[in-house]
Amino acid sequence: MIVTFDKFKQSVEEQLNPLYFLAGNELLLVEESVALIASEAEGRGFAEIERVEIAQPDDWYSLLADASGRSLFAEKRLFDVRLTKNVLTSTVQTALAEWIQIVKGETILILRGWSWDYRFRNAAWFKSISALATTVIIDAVPAAKLSSWIRDRAQALGLKLSNEAIAELSDLTDGNLFAAQQELEKLRLIFLNEDTVVGIEELTRINWSISGAFDLVDAACNGNVNKLSTMLAAVRREGAQPLFLVGALGSQLRKYHDLACGRRVHLTTNRRRVGERVIKRLGRVGLERLISECAHLDCQQKGILHGDSWLALESMLLNLAGYQNRTLATDATRLRVDYEA
Repeated sequence: MIVTFDKFKQSVEEQLNPLYFLAGNELLLVEESVALIASEAEGRGFAEIERVEIAQPDDWYSLLADASGRSLFAEKRLFDVRLTKNVLTSTVQTALAEWIQIVKGETILILRGWSWDYRFRNAAWFKSISALATTVIIDAVPAAKLSSWIRDRAQALGLKLSNEAIAELSDLTDGNLFAAQQELEKLRLIFLNEDTVVGIEELTRINWSISGAFDLVDAACNGNVNKLSTMLAAVRREGAQPLFLVGALGSQLRKYHDLACGRRVHLTTNRRRVGERVIKRLGRVGLERLISECAHLDCQQKGILHGDSWLALESMLLNLAGYQNRTLATDATRLRVDYEA
């Protein structure tokens, strides 16, 4: 059964089903969908949540065996299952169909789909899994509807934003729903219990770290090294964390990689032009290397690799701008922290 995202909340509140398949690339909305199921399940006695990753078809057998049995600590269990690729083979689908017949409402499986492509809707495996599971396709919010999405989210948080403020926030976040939600949460804390309409003047008095992050990424994408160096120093002085900048950078790189692969991607006209310049400069393989570099920089920021995260970030941005530098990937083995030493 396929349920549209806007009807999903009502569906969960009316009835919990044993199997859910969440497909989509909007991670914020996928996370919120999982949280919605978990919250409703908790109210119905599902006290235990287990998180599992499925990378191979054979991984299913131990999961379904575990999901068919009872836990020592809870009779009702919820499994949050991440699929790293398409492992929904015909054999797996048969096993899931048999499992549904014996589960008797004591276990729920939430399957998170891998990178989603709209062409999957016509695939035989998708039609089969949709017949077994409550399936929700979580599409990206179109650029034309982003302002309405921000307005609705703000109202849900008790915020009143002027049309100009909504437009400004929409431009700053450029379709990144995680970033937009974070900024709305920040505004909610700042204007807590204030019955005021937040406008452009109020926004300019706030330190918009997200603006600096995306402007910095744009400078690198446009190959503007002088502006890049100046902005990187300014953002560092303001106290922004490299991990936040890596998040903004990774978000743009993944969109440009999708564009390079010919996938459908929601970008404004200006962002698409920038993306085409980046693709021409680096190519698909170069973008893949930089996305991998984001993962290494994330490890360095978290203490898994030695080194200065800011220097590594600067080197990465220079690579994006078209200037070749040494990457963390080439030094990862040498820099890895040995906690047993």
